[in-house]
Amino acid sequence: MKLLMLTPRFPYPPTRGDCLRSWGELELLSESHDVWLACIDRSAPAPEHLAHVQRRCRGVAVAVRGGLMSMFFGGASLLRGGSLSAGYFGDGGLEQIVRRWSETVVFDAVLTVSSAMAPYAEWAGEARRVLDMNDVDSWKWNHFARLRKAPLSWLYKLEARRLAALEERALAGSDVCLVVNERERRKLVERGHAARVVVSRTGVDLEYYGAVVDRTARASQRADLTIGMLGSMFYGPNVRAVSWFGKRVWPLVKRDVPRARWLIVGNRPTRTVRRWGRAEGVTVTGFVPDVRPYLRETDVFVNAVHEEIGVQTKLIEALAAGKAAVVTPQAAAGIDYAGDPPFVVAETPAEFVQAVRRLLHDGELAWELGLRARSAAVAKYRARDQVAQIERFLRPHRASTVLQQATADRAHGAALPAVMPQVDEQKAVRA
Repeated sequence: MKLLMLTPRFPYPPTRGDCLRSWGELELLSESHDVWLACIDRSAPAPEHLAHVQRRCRGVAVAVRGGLMSMFFGGASLLRGGSLSAGYFGDGGLEQIVRRWSETVVFDAVLTVSSAMAPYAEWAGEARRVLDMNDVDSWKWNHFARLRKAPLSWLYKLEARRLAALEERALAGSDVCLVVNERERRKLVERGHAARVVVSRTGVDLEYYGAVVDRTARASQRADLTIGMLGSMFYGPNVRAVSWFGKRVWPLVKRDVPRARWLIVGNRPTRTVRRWGRAEGVTVTGFVPDVRPYLRETDVFVNAVHEEIGVQTKLIEALAAGKAAVVTPQAAAGIDYAGDPPFVVAETPAEFVQAVRRLLHDGELAWELGLRARSAAVAKYRARDQVAQIERFLRPHRASTVLQQATADRAHGAALPAVMPQVDEQKAVRA
């Protein structure tokens, strides 16, 4: 097939959750199909990164526009009655390139990542349109509005309404809409879009992360016991998770396990996150090109996000790396698995302290839980399996069958519940 792919960021290197997803899609689809990539980013990709992507694509167009300029266009869009997101990601030059491509190439399908990029797909003629919404952005803006005070909360609520309208247009113009999990699908089902919205998990390269799985690196054989936390450390939910864990859990863990250290790994840490680096036993790395060395150091992975947003991609990476993990019910509810949980679910500070402390002390227990985590990733989050599903949606003659099967799976109870129940720590690890 001839495929046009539209992404809100240059997808390589895949150091952010959305880039991990879009790069996995591009890399694997380009093995069998001709792909043209159009995207917008705040800075030009490094020459070696651009060359790496160009080797896999028939055409690559990157609209480079700095953050201040993007905010200017976003604000102008808001004043004209549109959404901030539409203006932020809208670029006349990129639109012209997509139009020129469409005049010379008869695209079979368009894969659009995020509703904000959907207007570009309108220039692709009669091509089949698959919208990979990932998660429901308008819901997130409403959620963030509840966490802010006026007048910022008013702005966030306005953007939520405007973005919801953009999402409705994008859904109406798409043949299929993909989201990362059942929780996100339900948000769109409540808006009347049950027929065309299906779950497509974020897949990972299991061989890439499998290199971290190493029995010789267990906690009992190292001087330090390391708690690892990964994520974009400028993203609000992650920043709040760091603060919550640092204030309410870390002091008690450090008191009970003096040789414990806390490793905070992630891009562009805010001042709030960087401040934790001054505490004894805490390291804040900032951007790292490869998370695997830090996952290898991690004895217990922690995800303390208490917000029901999308999927925690770094948690999927930790599962693929075979890490014992302690997570909130909200983080757990975004993960698909069969059987017993591949992590310990904890909600209160006391539950987190108990679970982390026990896994740090009991290396064999942590190892067993890590094996279960790796098995869950192999069963549910293999990148090739997810992209094969997307490929079927991109083929018109096969998509209806796949949609029917997805509907049947949900009817037979294959989908996850909205909120994971509390899990007894010992049962979660030993069962």
